Amino acid sequence: MGAVADKLFRLREAATLISRYAADGQTRRTLVEIYRSLSRPETYDEPRDLRLKVGRETFAFRMRLSDIFILGEILFEQQYAMQSPLPAKPMIIDAGGNIGISGLWFAGHHPDARMHIFEPASENLVYLEENARHWPGAQVFKQALGAQSGEMALYMGAFGGMHSLMEDAPETGAAQEVVPVVTLKEHMATHGIARVDLLKLDVEGGEMAALIGLGDRIGDVSVIVGEVHEAIIDTDAFYAYLRDYGFRVLWTKRFHGSEEQQVHGFEAARIS
Repeated sequence: MGAVADKLFRLREAATLISRYAADGQTRRTLVEIYRSLSRPETYDEPRDLRLKVGRETFAFRMRLSDIFILGEILFEQQYAMQSPLPAKPMIIDAGGNIGISGLWFAGHHPDARMHIFEPASENLVYLEENARHWPGAQVFKQALGAQSGEMALYMGAFGGMHSLMEDAPETGAAQEVVPVVTLKEHMATHGIARVDLLKLDVEGGEMAALIGLGDRIGDVSVIVGEVHEAIIDTDAFYAYLRDYGFRVLWTKRFHGSEEQQVHGFEAARIS
């Protein structure tokens, strides 16, 4: 995508966040300041405080300036706007919670949800734990999800949404953090989870490992939504695995910049 097209996209994104999601004048002014600062990477780690309206709810939300890109993905592009209906009090597993922007979306649209949010990176957890305090049904787990429980190296990317357990992830560097890993099967047994109404996957190439970690409990998952990182995993094998376990892929979609990043979104639902 060219520079002009990208700039126009950001203008539309900014206008939507300011007009539709900002809950007060201070938040509108902060969002304007954030977008004006995008040309200054030295400011990207600075914290910003917002009040955001999502669904019928309003939440205080703390983020780094660089997290505006993920905020735009989830609120402006609505990457988790699903075709599948969820029950009134859904059980949601948020794998790859980052600082909680996906949790913000789910808490706004499903305020009675029970949410288990997984995030292994300590720099993201500082923000996630602060934000999740405002969501009554949320619990944060300082873990990654994988095919086996134990410990793994988390390879660090330039921004908080790029960290990955996959050593060959294209956007990570040499820096790493050793993090605990749990399987979803083990987690569901430990916490007495009979059914997962929604599994959200944004785990930077660990999508297949997270599914394998479900074992036979994949039969207790109703809907899966998230991202597939084409540069890291075999997408044909990923979707074949879902079909083999009774899921139908409802849609796949590229979002802003995702072709260059070799990633796409998807939603899959269990065939009733």
